[in-house]
Amino acid sequence: MEPGALLVFVGLLFFNSESVSSAVCDVNIDPSRVVVRFGDPVTVNCSTTREDVLGAGWESSVSPVNKMNSKIAVWNVSSLTVWDAEPKCFINYMNEPRQCAEKLDLVIYKYPENISLIAPEFMKIGVESTITCQVLDVAPARYLSVKLYKGDEQLVNRSFTHDSTHFPVNESIPFPVTPTRTDNGAEYTCVAELQLGPGGLKPNPEKRSPPLKIPVVYKPSLLSAAEENVEVREGGSIVLKCSADGSPAPTYEWKYPKADNVQEITKDGVSTVNITRASYSNARVYECHAKNTYGVAMKNITLTVKGGTPWIMIILIITGVVIAIAIVVGGIRFCGR
Repeated sequence: MEPGALLVFVGLLFFNSESVSSAVCDVNIDPSRVVVRFGDPVTVNCSTTREDVLGAGWESSVSPVNKMNSKIAVWNVSSLTVWDAEPKCFINYMNEPRQCAEKLDLVIYKYPENISLIAPEFMKIGVESTITCQVLDVAPARYLSVKLYKGDEQLVNRSFTHDSTHFPVNESIPFPVTPTRTDNGAEYTCVAELQLGPGGLKPNPEKRSPPLKIPVVYKPSLLSAAEENVEVREGGSIVLKCSADGSPAPTYEWKYPKADNVQEITKDGVSTVNITRASYSNARVYECHAKNTYGVAMKNITLTVKGGTPWIMIILIITGVVIAIAIVVGGIRFCGR
């Protein structure tokens, strides 16, 4: 090959090599993902390694940048108070492609202004109720996770990944709850968490509602057997007890023929019938009714009075003693004569 032809061939190779390298878009954003709280400052660098640069800059609704003859452009905002900033870095080149651009992965977030629970005044055992968590003025919704807790137990978790809204929103999240007897007096709490991902705060920022106790109502149920048989000796004392669990707390009513030696007392959720100097007239069935607004539980206590020494025996004994004394006294008088 002639020397001139060799120079031309080498020149073509160089030209083609330069064209290929210059045809590649090279836009580097650092950091590539930015998570910033609404109102906070933010700074992001954008640069390129290509040499045929005419200028670089940022397109944005806030603090746009345009740098001529520069391979670097810095987007710097002292206080980011625009939700739709959508910054995009662009670089202009002398060769094709003449402009390259890349959008910044920017997440602007805001803690919930307020979070609260809306619940019924009470819930019925075994009946589904709705507890609603209200989250006010939070952004962005797609990173929001709302959880309902009963004590330390997480019941439900709801997320909003489908929501593409950038602006703050209000969310009302209903949670179905079917309470049991043991849930009476349980404490419920709603937790709103922003799961912001890479570049976000760790642990994830969250806000809790004030705890809320919701009464669970149910009819009374006896704490002991519904049927009892008890005994007392005549002239003795005995206490008949009746207690039940219910919400609201049950009241008690006893049914039996009243007597002077019988007294009713209710204390600390237990109702008693106190019988002193028991007689055969006290032997009967005593009915205890524990009731509240939602139902009644009934207990029957059958009392048997066992006899002491029969009266006829007492009379005979006394008579025998009197006769014996009379005989002794009569014998003494006879001897004295």
